[in-house]
Order: sequence, then C-alpha cells, then structure tokens
Amino acid sequence: MDRNKQGYFVISLDFELYWGIRDKKSVDEYGQNIKGVWSAVPRLLQMFEKYNLHATWAVVGAMLSKDKEDFQKYIPEIKPKYIDENLSPYGEFYKGLADIEDLYVYGNELVQKVIEYNGQEIGTHTFSHYYCLENKKDRGSFFSDLTSAIKISEDNGIKIKTIIFPRHQVNENYLKGIKKHDIYIYRGTEKIWYHSAARGQDEGIVKRAFRYVDYFIKIGSHHCQNIEEVKRGDIFQIRASRWLRPYNKKNKIFDFLKLNRIKNQMKYAAKNGKIFHLWFHPHDIGINQDENFKYLEIIFEYYLELKHKYNFESKNMYEISEIANGLK
Repeated sequence: MDRNKQGYFVISLDFELYWGIRDKKSVDEYGQNIKGVWSAVPRLLQMFEKYNLHATWAVVGAMLSKDKEDFQKYIPEIKPKYIDENLSPYGEFYKGLADIEDLYVYGNELVQKVIEYNGQEIGTHTFSHYYCLENKKDRGSFFSDLTSAIKISEDNGIKIKTIIFPRHQVNENYLKGIKKHDIYIYRGTEKIWYHSAARGQDEGIVKRAFRYVDYFIKIGSHHCQNIEEVKRGDIFQIRASRWLRPYNKKNKIFDFLKLNRIKNQMKYAAKNGKIFHLWFHPHDIGINQDENFKYLEIIFEYYLELKHKYNFESKNMYEISEIANGLK
C-alpha cells in the first residue's frame, strides 16, 4: 500500500481530574467520576497494551503537582483575567483548595503510570485548564500558564510537543507563539460549523442540537482527515473525529447508533487512507466502567478487524506529525 494512502487510528485523552470540570460541577456532584479515574486509567492502559494501541494523553499541568505546596511552586506569574471570574482557578476555588481531597486534583502517580506503557505520549492540556477564547486579548496570561505547564512537565521528566486546548477553544493567534516553546502539534476541531471552536456562551442551542445528532447518525461527514492536511507550515493540526460519549442509562437505547457511527467512521478512514481521531476524558469513563469498557472493547476489536483487512494503524499525535512531516 502507498504510504500516503495509509489509514490511521488516533486516540487522545484530555487528562484533567477535577481541574477540567470545577467551573461546572461541584465535587459532590461529580466526585465519583473523578475518583473512578484512579481505577479507570490502569484498566485503560492494560487495554491499550492488549490491543497495541498508541495514544496521546494531554495532561493539565496542575494535576502533576504532588500536593498544594508543590502546586504553589508552579502558579503562573500572570493569571487569567476572565470576564466570568468562576473560570479562573485562582479565585474562590483556590481559597478552598486545601479542603478538597488530593485525589481529586493531584494525579502525578497516574501520569507516571501512563509513561511506563509503550506508545503513550504525554502532551499538555495547559497548566490550569486555560480557556483561550474567553478573553482573546489576554495573551500574556496564556503564555505564562503554558510556561508553568512546561516547567512542571520538565521537572517530571516530560518533554512536551503536543497541546490539546481545553474545551477545544483553539485560538489561532496563539499557534505561532506555542511553536516558540517547541510545541508544534495540536488537536483541531472537526471541519464543520457545529463543531467549530467557540466560547462557552457562544455555544447556541442550534449548534448543540446538530452536534448531538451527529454523534448518532451521519448528518455532515465522516470527519476524517487526509494525512496531507496535517502539516500547516511548521505547525501540525490533527483534527478530532469523534468524542466518545460515555454510557448513560437514560440514552442506552441509542448505544447501537453511537457505536455504528464510530465504526462507520473508522471503516471509512481505513478504506480511504485517512485519519480517524477518537477522544475522551478519563473521567468520562470513571463511573459505569463495565459499560464504558464494553464500548471500548467493541471499538478496539473492530480496529483489529480493520488492521487485518486494510492495514489500519494506531498512532499517537506525535507519531502522526512525524509521518506527515516525512511526506514528499
């Protein structure tokens, strides 16, 4: 098979513990999902090893801290100035941080476990789960945050090449700047209007409705990417194809549609030499683990079928960038 026509299966994870949900839900509301991450991650790594799957784990830098004292060493010099102050972790949340059990916010041990497994790339999800479109003029605080993320990663023996912007708030104006920090790979949004990057308040009901339907039936496209589209000058964009919606008892009658949608996307990518990029959060599968891991097993077994039939290959985001960079 011509290398340019090779199909690829990419998996990325937004690894954030409570940092990524703290402005939306309380520990009481979402704590079981976060606690479940501590058992879900080892289980997921074993599954990746079983199926020889590579993945990129974009880690919120703050969760690399071992405790609050360690966290304080890395707090950015310039803090974000969001219009909605609740979005910042340095206000009321910070004041109450000492009252939150460590396992909800600090996960250095889990990240070290990921590093032990073959094919697992560690990227950054910014230091504080930074929202890049909430205040577009606040460039200084973003790069201060990124500097902290790089510093805590390096202090833990991690060299960052890949960034996944929290809530897919990709700010095109920041891309040249991240390259100066030797970060040159990012996850883009699906190439269709209802998946476009936007501030939280700009996510209207129509956009959300189209996106929801698209999880179950094809209304736009397969959301797969040509390898030739990955390299954009000296930056590499690997677009998302599908968020894996976690098990929900209320919607379980739609599970077969959800899985068929994913399998059809995978098959399209495998047959046509494109990239299918699946992503989710470890806390998505922190509860209802048996049901969620059943989904994953179905998807990964299907990957093996496609690998056997079409030579479909599993790669992490860094590996995809290397392939894209080597194209003639």
